[in-house]
Amino acid sequence: MGAAWRIARKDLTLRLRDRSAFILGIGVPLILAFIFNFIFGGAFSGESIAVIGIANEDGGEVSQGVEDILGFLADDGVIEVVTAPDEAALEEMIEGDEIGAGISVPNGLSEAVLAGQAAEVEVIGQPDSPTAEAVARGIADSFAAGVADTQRGVAALTAIQGGLDPAVIPELGQALAAAPPVASIGEVAAADRVLDPTTFFAASMAVFFVFFMVQFGVTGLLDEEREGTLTRLQIAPIPRWAVVVGKTITSILLGVASLTVLWLATTFLMGADWGPPAGVLVLIVAVVLAATSIIGVVAGLTRTPEAAGNVGSIIAVALGMLGGTFFPVGSNNRLLELLTSATPHAWFLRGLGALKAGEGLGGLVPAVGALLAFGVVMGVAAAVLLRRRYA
Repeated sequence: MGAAWRIARKDLTLRLRDRSAFILGIGVPLILAFIFNFIFGGAFSGESIAVIGIANEDGGEVSQGVEDILGFLADDGVIEVVTAPDEAALEEMIEGDEIGAGISVPNGLSEAVLAGQAAEVEVIGQPDSPTAEAVARGIADSFAAGVADTQRGVAALTAIQGGLDPAVIPELGQALAAAPPVASIGEVAAADRVLDPTTFFAASMAVFFVFFMVQFGVTGLLDEEREGTLTRLQIAPIPRWAVVVGKTITSILLGVASLTVLWLATTFLMGADWGPPAGVLVLIVAVVLAATSIIGVVAGLTRTPEAAGNVGSIIAVALGMLGGTFFPVGSNNRLLELLTSATPHAWFLRGLGALKAGEGLGGLVPAVGALLAFGVVMGVAAAVLLRRRYA
């Protein structure tokens, strides 16, 4: 192993002298983390996403449901609510860009609903505020679904009883509308594992660029081969495997150093919270091993440093996008979920989420296990390819 360490030390010295490692491994990801957090940080935080207006000209018991939904979302900080006296005033506020969208409740809605008649609320929006309009439409749809349930309940009781006194129907409708739901959604445990925007962008940029950083080591074999120095190393009185191991050690040390510096820098400069140091270090080592193994396969399959750099970059970008390093990946698409789980980036971010939730080292078992599995599988493949080529 002495020869391998000497080779690694030589490579590290060369990389530190040309400063490319500092730029790609620390400077660029740190700057991008600042930029992404500044531009997109509010989109993933608890800040309100839209300003919604309400014009309730009805004022009845049923129409109060719309205001209740708006109030619930406003209390949670999801939206801001502005009240207008009537529909005309609401339209004027929307046209004046004071609010993004609004919901108009016509007079007589409660009476119509309790009488079992058709009724509707109107969603008013503008092309420049599609998000606000979508939120307003979702609120209106939720209210309409609740009204439909109430009317079906009244109809069912009427059918069972063989008819009801018309004077009782309004009271019955009010009772059904006020009844608590038979099922509700409790706290979502996964919410505790969601990284805050600052930490998300800091960690995602760090793990994204570590795949470029580790290329300096393993793919250095191709540089040595092209420049003719690899032949000299192979005829030197050292084991042939020492050259490959030395390049691998270089990749691992560069990757660990890059992630560690970014972890500390974003913590002190940006206020990111990666979690307990012991858990973060375990994740850093695990993801660097996975990245080095993947790039090792690239080095074994390509013939020139340029080809290795191009293929490695494509793989790094593809895995980064699927792994959610540019934005959180959330979808009901099963195929997308499987592809996301097949990336080291996603498991690294999930591991940080487990640390955020206070699950400790035990909570890292799935993430670290997945990362080590990447490392073992791809590492064996890389070892076979590189051994055939340089043994």
